[in-house]
Amino acid sequence: MTQTHTVRFAFGIVLLSVLSALIIGSIFSALDPSILTGAKPGLSTYFAMFIGQSVLVVPVIIFLLKKNYSLQDSLRLNPVSKSIIYSTVLLSIGAMIISDEINILVDMIMPMPDSFLQVEALLTPENPLSLVLLLFTIVLLAPIGEEVLFRGFLQKYLEDAWGDITRAILFSSLFFAVIHFNPYWMIQIYLLGVILGYLAWHTNSILPSIIFHVIINATSLLFASMGSSFESLILWHGHINPMILFLAITSFWIGFKQLKNRRET
Repeated sequence: MTQTHTVRFAFGIVLLSVLSALIIGSIFSALDPSILTGAKPGLSTYFAMFIGQSVLVVPVIIFLLKKNYSLQDSLRLNPVSKSIIYSTVLLSIGAMIISDEINILVDMIMPMPDSFLQVEALLTPENPLSLVLLLFTIVLLAPIGEEVLFRGFLQKYLEDAWGDITRAILFSSLFFAVIHFNPYWMIQIYLLGVILGYLAWHTNSILPSIIFHVIINATSLLFASMGSSFESLILWHGHINPMILFLAITSFWIGFKQLKNRRET
């Protein structure tokens, strides 16, 4: 198989994984009557999200097992030190706040239409069981599944096929941003994807990128639930408070520098 065909096959496996999750999730979400009424999403929608994320990595796992490839090596399922975890947390906290400011700046140029803003209703369920499913799906399943798929499988595959780390990170991050199907979040997701890709390559493990992803998703969910009360705490004249932004940049830089000094093989 040529290098071009190998790379196309890797992208095809990832695309199949994403489509499988979407199709299976859509089948279950169709059971929710709120889709037709425009009301708040019901339990079936959150169950559909849970099922969809649960099957996201199934095609990749099946492919690797059928080829008798090592899951640990192929997906970067390697342990890391406590110092790496600590540095990742610092980096993640800073990146989360910086990303919020980028989101504000992008929204000033390209305001998000109301149809996309409906996602906020999805992030604030009224049913306790729906909330549990949402938390488990967004905070755990999605970060683990997406990091296994994009940083563990796709990026590693591209690194080996191309022999070019930078190119592998940039292309896998672009694909990661595209499959979120929201052009108004494209820049933020792409930049976060690049950081996630760097973490996975630099530490030779997807554990730091999973931690980063968990923190980003968990805080996004928390801020969405807080609504206007969050804005009064962190915003200043429509932007992130300069002091908070300065602390975020400092946290990001310290975490990044520590990671550079503690590279693991």
